[in-house]
Amino acid sequence: MKGLIQDAKILSGLRPLDVIAYLRAHQWQEAQKLESGAFWIKEDQEILLPLDITLKDFPNRMSEVLGVLEKEEQRSQFEIFEDLVVTNADVIRPRLIGVNGDGTISLEQGTAIHQEARNLMLAAACSTIEKRSLFARRKPEQAMNYLSHARFGMPQRGSYILTIISPVSPKIAAGKDLFGKELETEEPFERKTVKTLAGALHAAEQACREVAASGDIEPMKKAVASGVSANLCEAIIGLYRASGDKGMQFSFSWTPTRGIPEGIVSQTSISSDAIPFLEETARVFRATETVDDSEVLGTVNKLEHQDGEQGIVTLAGSVDGVPRRITMELSGADHKNAIRSYEERIPMVCVGTLVREGRSWVLKSPREVQLLEGEQ
Repeated sequence: MKGLIQDAKILSGLRPLDVIAYLRAHQWQEAQKLESGAFWIKEDQEILLPLDITLKDFPNRMSEVLGVLEKEEQRSQFEIFEDLVVTNADVIRPRLIGVNGDGTISLEQGTAIHQEARNLMLAAACSTIEKRSLFARRKPEQAMNYLSHARFGMPQRGSYILTIISPVSPKIAAGKDLFGKELETEEPFERKTVKTLAGALHAAEQACREVAASGDIEPMKKAVASGVSANLCEAIIGLYRASGDKGMQFSFSWTPTRGIPEGIVSQTSISSDAIPFLEETARVFRATETVDDSEVLGTVNKLEHQDGEQGIVTLAGSVDGVPRRITMELSGADHKNAIRSYEERIPMVCVGTLVREGRSWVLKSPREVQLLEGEQ
């Protein structure tokens, strides 16, 4: 025995339907149904799986299940338990090589690492919806909803291994059509997002090598079709900086209820010498991409038609957090707000499509123009 899990509270946390999905995925077969359980068999092994979590001996029965699986799989109960609790989830494990040798991180590091891991998943979710080289601060609702479902698991030792759990519904046969062919259904957004992330990380790694050899940004531009974006590059860089500047490794574990996706590389390393190329890629993408739903914040410092109903205004501030000077054409009440911003130094916020014209930044179709009273 490599180690027993005996804590009743921990064992009670196992969910019977997750265990069933795990057993099915590992070629176990249900042999007999009981009132509050079922017998499952595999070759000469037998498991009595409890299905009623209210049973007093539920923890003991689950302990027996782990004991059988430990013997059959020749793995520790702790490893099996970890897989059981994420049976219906894809798992991403970034290994941060530069963290302290004792496997601990400072509070500042922890805050930065978790924030950048969130940004990484958000970038992948946005690219799943639409492949773009840059996403504005306002993200699609579907991508933001994904973040509320994905979660962090317990980190692992080994430098410092973060665990990101992406729950996904199990695959269920949709039946057959009139010709007896299996009906195909679209993959859940959660599975698509993790596949996008795996593909984007591998594409970024490969593109860095090609850019280093050619000195041309074109390989990175082609990698956008695989999910690479300025946002993804910046999240990778953020993880790298927060973890000690010594590179990262990303590994993916796929839920057995959907299987390993075809054509996906499940392990990718980002070395320290790739970081400058990712930094330059992010800078170029931000400097050249037209971005819808960009949020502009700042104070008007130039008016071309102060007395008219409309005119071109110049605002000094930031776009999605990046310092910029932006010009835009406003009319009616929006133009009046711009005049007040200019005269009273009141910050103004608006949304539009950011376009680079020569050396200038122009906000097309500005909307949602508001003065931030009291924030001078």
